[in-house]
Amino acid sequence: MMSRQFSEDISDAGKQYLATLADTTTEVSDYANALYKLGRELGNVLCHKIGHPDENICVACTVEDADFLAKGVIESLNARYFQVSLACFWNQRQQLPCAQQTLSIAPIIRKYREPDVDNARILVIVKSVISGACVVKTNLTYLIQEMSPEVIFVVSPVIHSQATEKLEKEFPKAISEKFQYVYFAEDSEKLANGDLVPGIGGSVYQRLGFKDQADKNRFTPDLVRTRREQLVSEV
Repeated sequence: MMSRQFSEDISDAGKQYLATLADTTTEVSDYANALYKLGRELGNVLCHKIGHPDENICVACTVEDADFLAKGVIESLNARYFQVSLACFWNQRQQLPCAQQTLSIAPIIRKYREPDVDNARILVIVKSVISGACVVKTNLTYLIQEMSPEVIFVVSPVIHSQATEKLEKEFPKAISEKFQYVYFAEDSEKLANGDLVPGIGGSVYQRLGFKDQADKNRFTPDLVRTRREQLVSEV
């Protein structure tokens, strides 16, 4: 039986955007817009939790989430005058046989990191859905080797009911005790392929119009292009 629990942070509009994602008939443009709107809503929740607009924040995302979910989060933070730097990752998810189980890994094959990332006191990891937490673990591991955040927000519209426990087991307590979670729905049902039910209505790659993972990893988000050009112009 499908089981979904909504967080106390979700609005009525947020529930409608989640329903749009879960609907498998939603067109690509409407799906992308729902992710963007959810990003704006998640960003508003973050603003309330962070409080002081003089904080230096790094928003980290995957390539597929950059132009919609992460863009929405950043716009909400910028609207409250937070200083935001961006880190974007291209991950290659793989399944490896390991003893009597399959090991999921997601090595970083490309990355974009702005100069102020290393100085951020607050790290915000944004992901469209967190199921096994493999990608979040990989990108977070890289980032904490390069910077020393005091607070780490793990942000997603939808998470699996066991995702937070799995993620925290991957890090020493000195790191995991910094975690704070911002999400709108928690799903407990998972299909054999790892998709949550209702989750985000399947694979975000295909729902956003990418053919597959390889197609996604050839893509450079407009968010990255625009911010990179702005940085160059300021030099």
